[in-house]
Amino acid sequence: MGLLDLLGFKVWWLQNQDTGQLLKGQFEPVDQTKNIAANYAKHKALNKQVPIVHFLSGEADTITFQARLYRRDFLFSSVDDDMKPLESWSKRDVDLGRPPILSFWVGDGHLGLKSCVIENLSAVYAAPTALGASRDVTVNISLLQYEPYSLESESGGETRYHRAKIRDYYEILTFEEYGDPLLGDVIRKRHPTKPNIKIADIIKLPSYAVIRKELIQPKSIPLETAYGKKETQQRTLRLAVFDRTNREFTSHVIRE
Repeated sequence: MGLLDLLGFKVWWLQNQDTGQLLKGQFEPVDQTKNIAANYAKHKALNKQVPIVHFLSGEADTITFQARLYRRDFLFSSVDDDMKPLESWSKRDVDLGRPPILSFWVGDGHLGLKSCVIENLSAVYAAPTALGASRDVTVNISLLQYEPYSLESESGGETRYHRAKIRDYYEILTFEEYGDPLLGDVIRKRHPTKPNIKIADIIKLPSYAVIRKELIQPKSIPLETAYGKKETQQRTLRLAVFDRTNREFTSHVIRE
């Protein structure tokens, strides 16, 4: 082992983000491969040589490499000292309810994954020593990029709901949810068919970040969905009134 290996310039590192435990490779990794991929849909078009390509989604990055583990001390250590953390990190942790999230890098970090999990771990053991101990293992490690996920982040904060109970009204809901009863006007306008809350109504309460910039200003709830091409009860009612009164025009208030 050279001086660069001792200093950690050429070896690989794995750190458990949940516990802070750090595992340092003994030798430089072999057959390092990083895969970056995406999913595309291809559609054929008449008289077009190249199909129309549409991006569907990305794939998680993967890194695979081969590492050699050797017993670090002839008398007091075993190759299992390195294998046990790798094996435990590839399995579900009872307390976390999932495998640990890891960080991986090689040398100065030119190759690495900020957050990842062990997708696959395979080990080839060398012949045991005269005493039956294991001293040399070659490990193939496959790491999968990990990105935290929540319905809140994916939906932009639009997945929060409240089931109304007795004496609920919009201002009290927004006071309890956001600390601001004035936002009750914003939430009321988001429910044009429910101007007055009834017991068991489902009221959508998005995160504060979604509605904090909305202006509190007068707005006609009965006419909110009465215009446009989308078929709604308010639009149907408005057109029915025009048909019944034989009128094809409306009047508007023009601001100065």
